[in-house]
Amino acid sequence: MSITKWSKTEEQGYEVLQGENAFICVRLVPERGGKIISLVNKRTGTEWIHRTERPWTALRNGMNWDDGDQGGWDEMFPTIEACSCPDEPWQDKRFPDHGEVWCMPWTYAIEGESLFLQVEGRQIPYRFGKRISLSGSELLLEYEVENPTRHLFSYLWAAHPLLNIRAGMKLEVPPSLNEIEIAYSHGERLGRLSDLNRFPLAEGRNGETVDLSILEEKDKNAGEKYYFTGKLQEGNVRLTDPMSGESMMYRFAPGEVPYLAIWAHYGAFGDYTFAVEPATGYMDSVHRAHELGKVKQVLPGGTNRWALRVELGISRIKGN
Repeated sequence: MSITKWSKTEEQGYEVLQGENAFICVRLVPERGGKIISLVNKRTGTEWIHRTERPWTALRNGMNWDDGDQGGWDEMFPTIEACSCPDEPWQDKRFPDHGEVWCMPWTYAIEGESLFLQVEGRQIPYRFGKRISLSGSELLLEYEVENPTRHLFSYLWAAHPLLNIRAGMKLEVPPSLNEIEIAYSHGERLGRLSDLNRFPLAEGRNGETVDLSILEEKDKNAGEKYYFTGKLQEGNVRLTDPMSGESMMYRFAPGEVPYLAIWAHYGAFGDYTFAVEPATGYMDSVHRAHELGKVKQVLPGGTNRWALRVELGISRIKGN
């Protein structure tokens, strides 16, 4: 059994926590929203997390995500798109772009072989936390949100892991996922907001067929965000690299995390990255998800919990 060890380093003036075992190594920055800045498969040396050259300028509550460093793995909560809170008595409160917690400092405690991080809401009272642990080649993230108030609290959480990619990588989802709803498509290549399209062979507006399961070239000048329609029946998604034989597998309980979004960024705004985004709500606005009845809620005085497992795999390739 591989033991996990935690240590502390520094980068750009911020404390960085590092957890590693014999198989994988993860690094994160509590003061910058608990952001994961590195996830390495130690058997191959492959770095899965996308970083930019933008400096780590100071974060401030309510800022736009584009004004940050635009890399790493952030937590999106309690919304992605800026919007007002849908719940009484907080309808006058407004959540900022990509939610609150990505741009706030988190507290943390190293507890044996795991790390627990937590942050408290600014617009309304809540406590959001995650526990990180390693098991073999698997990264386990266990989330919780506490509602200390006497009112229902609606939220939308989504993982936001921006990944290092190359053209030809393959996205594998359960076969039941064959329809998508557009949240954004650069130049309306796949359609406008809320248009429906097929997966994996979507129909471009110029008559071309786009295979969404195959990651595209860096200079494609394309960018899409879409959700698979309907609640998930299976909680497993994999991104594979046929060239290296490596993969990243996401596992989660569909009853706890019933939706899946994809963000594909093929040079439309300069960067080249891809994100698999399991989510507790549908589309990017918690207000809209509430209206659709596709949102999670915490009971007064209650706590909701869910988990995400990320396994870094490598297959045996003939001739190696």
